[in-house]
Order: sequence, then C-alpha cells, then structure tokens
Amino acid sequence: MKKALIAASVMTTVALASSAILVSANAADRSVQPAVVTPVVADSAAVSENNSLLLQYVKETTHDEQENQSNVQETWGDPLTYNQRTDIHFTDANNKGAVVSLYSLFNGTTSAKVYKDANGKVTDGSVQTLAPEDSAPSGPLYELMAKEYQSSEWKNAGTVTVDGKELNKVTTEYFSHEGTSAENMKEVPVKETVYLDSATGLPVKSEVREEKNGKMVLVFTSTYEYDRKNRDQALFDISSMDLEDYTTEEVKAKYPNLPIGGKLPNPLADLVSKGTITEAQRNAIDQALSQDKQKAIATGLVENKSNEEALREALAGIVADGTITQKQADIIVNLFK
Repeated sequence: MKKALIAASVMTTVALASSAILVSANAADRSVQPAVVTPVVADSAAVSENNSLLLQYVKETTHDEQENQSNVQETWGDPLTYNQRTDIHFTDANNKGAVVSLYSLFNGTTSAKVYKDANGKVTDGSVQTLAPEDSAPSGPLYELMAKEYQSSEWKNAGTVTVDGKELNKVTTEYFSHEGTSAENMKEVPVKETVYLDSATGLPVKSEVREEKNGKMVLVFTSTYEYDRKNRDQALFDISSMDLEDYTTEEVKAKYPNLPIGGKLPNPLADLVSKGTITEAQRNAIDQALSQDKQKAIATGLVENKSNEEALREALAGIVADGTITQKQADIIVNLFK
C-alpha cells in the first residue's frame, strides 16, 4: 500500500458494525465488485476539537484478495505531546506472533523502528533523530489522518450511503514496482479507493487494486476501528531499549537540546526525577487524566474547551484534595502547551 501512518510517516486509530454490501454493476467480476463498507467512526468531537486528554487509537485490519487476514496495525496518538506509536502484527518464520513497532516522537524529530518477538522482547531496532525542519508533520493522530485525504492527490468520487450513513468516496492512482533487480523492475498501475465518514473525514474502509493481465484486480481491503485509550506514557518510551543510533553529528551539533539516541522526554517522569513531584503524585496525575476521570471530555460534552482548560479541569480534583498543589498543576499544564 502507498500510505503509511506513523511519522505521518507511518502510519496512521469505535468497534466495527455489521457490514453492508454496495450494489454491484457486475458482481461476478471481482475486479469491479464494490467494497463491503462499515460506516462506523470515532466521535466527531475528538477529531474536530482535539479536546480529549485520552489517547487516540486506530486499528487497521487488512485482508488479501482471498479475504484472508494479512495484516493488523494498531496506532496510538497522544493529543498533548503528538507522540505516535504504530504496532504492525505479523507471524514470524516459526508461526509465532511478532511485532514491529514504529515510533514518531518529540514532535516528529525522532523516529524509531523496533522489532519484538512473540514474548514482547526487543530483538532488533534503530532510532534516528532529525533536525526539526526535516521532521515529519506532527499533530493529533485523527487530525493527521483526516488531512491525508484532503491533499490534491486524492480525487472526489462522489458519495455512497450505507445503513443510513453517508460516506465520501475518494480515489488516487499511482505505480508500484515489481521485480528482483533494477533490470527487470516494472511499474504496476495501482488504484486506491477510500470511504470516509462525512462528519469526521476519517477512513471507514479502503481498497487497493492493481493491474493484472490488463484488469484492475482487488488485492487488499482494509477496515478501521477507532477508540479512546487511557493515557500511558510507557507506550512511547524507548529510552531503555538498546537501539542502533543513526543520529548524525550535524544534528547533535546544531540542536544540542534534542533528545539523542532515544533518550526521549517523558514529561511526568522528568518531573519526578527533578523532584518537582513524587512518584505517588505522578500516579495520581495519571489517574486524573485517565478515562474514568475524563468521561465528559471523551463524550464531547466539553467540546468548546481548549486542551489547557480540559487539563486544568482534570487536575482540579487532586488540587482540591491536596494531592498536588496549584503550583504543581500549573507546571504540568505548561508542559503540554
């Protein structure tokens, strides 16, 4: 597939509802058979206003032309720090589940690729630090996903209605390359079709077709699930992993304040190490920012509040009960400005 979510780079995160099949002009011909579309989306407040403090999550499941599941990709995005992580699940040579994790961190200036075995043990990986001007676009995960389909390469192909839900259809065309060497490499025409929820701009389903024997044949179909997850800084922490460092000396010299070699900032952990807050206070803060404390935000009831206002509201309770001071709350809020 052409696009990848993480590091805007890679990747881009509502449970799937029952499928509905669009009417086909020629259902016997698989090359023109329309997609099975699932019109389920993340709640619009999370996308349009980015007011939730919860992590944004998307799961993309891909099936091949025989309708066998070929790939599962999970992405988590932090709407405060813009950190992203994508896990691509696959089966290794021993038929055990393995994962390659892709990270886009520190506002896009650090990217990492980490290989893990079926037990979650890191077996290989690398980290690269980029100058800010060379970094991938950063922002809230859902916003980045929606923006991808607003670019000029995607053409409007009308709308379809499934189960009473209107979906916008967009398409793009490009070439993939096949071959084992430069001498026998050939360009293969590819057409990608994506169905977007009209309210959020997020993909519901996508299809990839390639030219085979003069026909455009369906080769991959992907569906998307969306959810909100409790905040978990450990999801984005690569500092303890032994990764090969591809950071250049020029970046180190020009940007001495950038985290180098995967030693990334963990805002609340850094406050603990500095003595600004205790570990117990950090746990209380994490809990205050968790899903149970953020139901109103997660359901969009504070749609008109900024991230700062939502964060202050989340911390107000533990300030009032004396768990942290107002000064400590102010420091935490400033971390995410």
